[in-house]
Amino acid sequence: MPGLPDDHLMQYLLVAVLAYLVGAVPFAYLVVRALTGRDIRRMGSGNVGVMNTVRQAGMPAGILVFIAEGVKGVSALSVGRFIVGTDGATLLAAFMALVGVNWSIFVGFAGGRGTTLSLFMLVQISLPAVLILAAVWLTVYAIKRTNFLATRSVILLLPVVAWVLTSGDWRYVLCGLGMSSVLLLRHRRETDDHLAIVEVPATN
Repeated sequence: MPGLPDDHLMQYLLVAVLAYLVGAVPFAYLVVRALTGRDIRRMGSGNVGVMNTVRQAGMPAGILVFIAEGVKGVSALSVGRFIVGTDGATLLAAFMALVGVNWSIFVGFAGGRGTTLSLFMLVQISLPAVLILAAVWLTVYAIKRTNFLATRSVILLLPVVAWVLTSGDWRYVLCGLGMSSVLLLRHRRETDDHLAIVEVPATN
């Protein structure tokens, strides 16, 4: 970051790396592997996330992963708050944790979409933003009756809501744009959680 002392820059880099590693912990993969002995990446939708865990290993497993993703969200933001203590560092941690979820170094840079993690992080960053986006999701779903369009609308509006609620604070808008871009990259109709892909046999 231009203008930052070297030690301050190193703190931000440390936040980025640690938040990525926190986000990259593949709880869905670990839970499904422990309960079924199988690779969730080769099951159902192939998504390393909550909904695919529910479909492949049952509701209790899905709840466990949901809670774990919440813990990851709290932990990731805490990294930014405790190491640097600025809003910018916290937002950087949020973005990098989302990157970690989607491209986890622990499972060959595969991962989930990060919607559950994003929800938990947004609740901590801005509850009004969560309420606005929830209202958008409910409205679009009520009109179109499709989870894909409702979720896509929320993702697209994330940076707009950040801009409105912060009066254009570039740190929040940039974080919103970054998170929205990552979520859009992984949010595709053909891999939505209500669809299934053909299971690929596990290889040794």
